[in-house]
Amino acid sequence: MKNFPHQFNDLTKLFNALAVARRLIVDQTPLTDDNFGEQLTRAGIYTFRNGGLSIDEFLISERQKPAANRGYLTVSRDIRRFFELMGFISVFPDKTARLSPAASQLLRADTEDIRKELWKNSLLQLGLEGTDGEVSHPYRILLKIVNKFPGIETPKLLLALEAENDSEEEFERISALAHMRIEQIIGDIGATSSIAANAVKILPGIAEQLGDIERVSNKAYPIGEVVITEDDISTEVLPVRRIRPDYWEVNGGSIARDPILNAVSNVSIDLAEAIRIRQRRLAQHQEIVRKLALLNEQNGFQLFEGKFDCLAVKSDTAILYEVKTIQESASDEEKQTVKGVGQLKYYKYSIVHRQMGYQTIKEILVFSQKPNVEIIEFCSAENIRIIWEYEGVFQIFNIQNLSDELFNPDALIS
Repeated sequence: MKNFPHQFNDLTKLFNALAVARRLIVDQTPLTDDNFGEQLTRAGIYTFRNGGLSIDEFLISERQKPAANRGYLTVSRDIRRFFELMGFISVFPDKTARLSPAASQLLRADTEDIRKELWKNSLLQLGLEGTDGEVSHPYRILLKIVNKFPGIETPKLLLALEAENDSEEEFERISALAHMRIEQIIGDIGATSSIAANAVKILPGIAEQLGDIERVSNKAYPIGEVVITEDDISTEVLPVRRIRPDYWEVNGGSIARDPILNAVSNVSIDLAEAIRIRQRRLAQHQEIVRKLALLNEQNGFQLFEGKFDCLAVKSDTAILYEVKTIQESASDEEKQTVKGVGQLKYYKYSIVHRQMGYQTIKEILVFSQKPNVEIIEFCSAENIRIIWEYEGVFQIFNIQNLSDELFNPDALIS
């Protein structure tokens, strides 16, 4: 099992500890265990049990002990290693250090919303090397475990540090271990009870603070499903529930609830703007879904929400909608189209047909603006209709007379 720092998982403390490290770096003070540990103690981040001693008295008494028995040195060493793994600091042989741009972004953040985004981004990038040189990403693996095994016992999350690498073969091995009792897991991987306990001190607690998991009665459940590809890392927020069904009935007033969006400060040019774009697109997406649902409801359709954006049912015909917000760039339009077509095809078969039992299913890809004609032609060839919002109404392209028309869902009912 890979070794991971296990001092504390409180993000506020970790943020304050990073601020202490920055002060030492700015002052050109070497980031030694003693210097860093002393400042962590003076900042109240590392606390000691004997409340009758002043900080100076405590430090004097500690320095009379062997170095291995000085608690503040152990804490400073572990926190410094955690920051190095996170890519926040680089420490050189002479113990001078440099703060990374990611750390500077985090320290400049003045809202909790942005801090969480920055913490999460760094945690997802965190790689941990084992003795054999193989690298894994334990935070990604932890979230993958919880999403595959909702309700898994928290102690079993030590398996996030057991994985040698990020391969599917290795995850299959980890998944097999997850079915065992915790005592069997510890014995099988050759860990001691103390090592096993330390392995779940940090990452599960951080994941809970970031809203990626929730823990109830010592069991962990997913809140968000982390989607990781070669060019993108994002978290798709799912409704908070223990067992998540694939669909549920709604009405025009309860569908597509607004996300909770906080103001984004100018913490960095690139990452902060990416967060803003994602928030704006999500808000716009939800607004379009609500308008679409209202239109269908006014025309007498029964509504469903689920993994898909909206399903409208009337007279044994199901109309499956997938909504995509698009920017001006052709690459974004293409990316959203490919994703939307795939979702429609998959949800049509796996949910609307197999689970809900509908035979007549119409597929609609909904855009926030009119796409290029090539996109419309492609989707038409795949028996997918394209509609888009324009000045508060939905329009559809009539291929026969090559004109834009007002969209009426009843026109799809045969």
